[in-house]
Amino acid sequence: MDAGAPQAPSSTPLPVEAPAPEAIAPPVSADPPVLEADLGAFAEEFGEGFDVEESEPEEAELEPEPEIELGLDLRDAFEEEPAPGEKLFKPDTRSLRAKRSIAVRAEPRQDAASLGTLAQDMRVRWKQAVKGPGCTAWVEIEPRGWICERYLESNWREPRTRELPLLSSEELTPGVYAHVSRRARVYESLAEIRRRPRGRRVKGSVTVKLVSEVRRGRRHFWRTSDGKYIDARFLRPYTPSAFGGLDRVALEALPPLVAWAQSRATPREPVEVRAAPGAASETVGVLAPRTVVALQEFSGDGQWARLAPEQWVAVENLHRLRAAPALPDLLPEERWLDVDLTEQVLVAYEGVKPVYATLISSGKPLHETPTGIFRIWLKSSEADMTGAEGRSRYRVATVPWTMFFQGNFALHTAYWHDRWGEPVSHGCINLSPRDARALYRWSGPEVPLGWSMAYGTADFLGSRIRVRQGLEPTGEVPLPVAVSTVPLP
Repeated sequence: MDAGAPQAPSSTPLPVEAPAPEAIAPPVSADPPVLEADLGAFAEEFGEGFDVEESEPEEAELEPEPEIELGLDLRDAFEEEPAPGEKLFKPDTRSLRAKRSIAVRAEPRQDAASLGTLAQDMRVRWKQAVKGPGCTAWVEIEPRGWICERYLESNWREPRTRELPLLSSEELTPGVYAHVSRRARVYESLAEIRRRPRGRRVKGSVTVKLVSEVRRGRRHFWRTSDGKYIDARFLRPYTPSAFGGLDRVALEALPPLVAWAQSRATPREPVEVRAAPGAASETVGVLAPRTVVALQEFSGDGQWARLAPEQWVAVENLHRLRAAPALPDLLPEERWLDVDLTEQVLVAYEGVKPVYATLISSGKPLHETPTGIFRIWLKSSEADMTGAEGRSRYRVATVPWTMFFQGNFALHTAYWHDRWGEPVSHGCINLSPRDARALYRWSGPEVPLGWSMAYGTADFLGSRIRVRQGLEPTGEVPLPVAVSTVPLP
């Protein structure tokens, strides 16, 4: 199919998989999942074959006890099992602090399904405590789930939870990231810099998150998120893309037919505007890449779009926002995502109303993004991505706002490139930091404040996502390109 020509509906159905069932049970294993995901343009530059690992391990599995006794008052429960020297939770307890990042269970037992992970040092409210298998007492926390009391401690302060990853108002990403030169040396501690000046060699291709700066004499070091020290001369910091999509307010101000002007052949070059349809027509101006334009009409052959009188742009140089039929069994206010791989455009809907639209970077040839209808089954605030290519190892630190929708395929931030509108990944859907954060906060499953990850469950469903190749003929009336009155968070 010609991606540039406007498509008219016909009777052929859209080739998508059957919708995922409404109830999705999260994994039951007590062990953290081993996740794999693609790094797209980063892999193109530095290598391929990345895995994703959950950063917070869950507690070790214990032998279950036979019964669960319900209905205990929290303080009474802990008065029966005092810690050495004092009770575990004191009478003046106002909140419970997580001693470490820990799995939140769906039921008060060790082998219950994981709902997600509560981050270390978050202070939460509780509802009740019960005796159960593998733990002196299981504590039901707000807003949901159970944690073994051994991972919680009483705190006299009020509860405090924060959205993760932590981000200041001026930041695009939660910190600074850099690629490490193969000439770099890594040190385990500041003391090792003195004892072992040559340090340890970097193996493979590594990207790190930078936490703080340290000076030792004339040398300047960065401390990384995993506690290592690296000479700053051998780091190449990334500048995250500032690109962002169209939110509700922007969509309200635009007419129904909208596109981003960007050449597919030379995406970083300006797009030529012609006086009439046809490459031989006079050039009357240029548009900067990714300029948002309103389309007035198309030429007879469908290869050119008019922006204004005597202003025409080749359709092959446009990434159009093209609505498609709604999902099967769509609820009136259901939040879902529609990804058009041909146009490299993602649209977020509430029911039939689009509330956000942006450019993406999907899988390149031989590494195509899967098409079909899926659900987001896991959302992770930050995920380390690691892997191997032959004998070389690769590691990319803390990729923010990751949303897995089909096995190891995910929507996630790509802080290492600025190639939106180009299919450059190895299968995942890359998003700019602004877009990834907005969609992570908006989509299901909800990630409670203070949690670093959350699974989709029957009670907290992940948002559905349809991935398609352009406007395949459907015979159905497309969704109206109307605008929602409900803003994204």
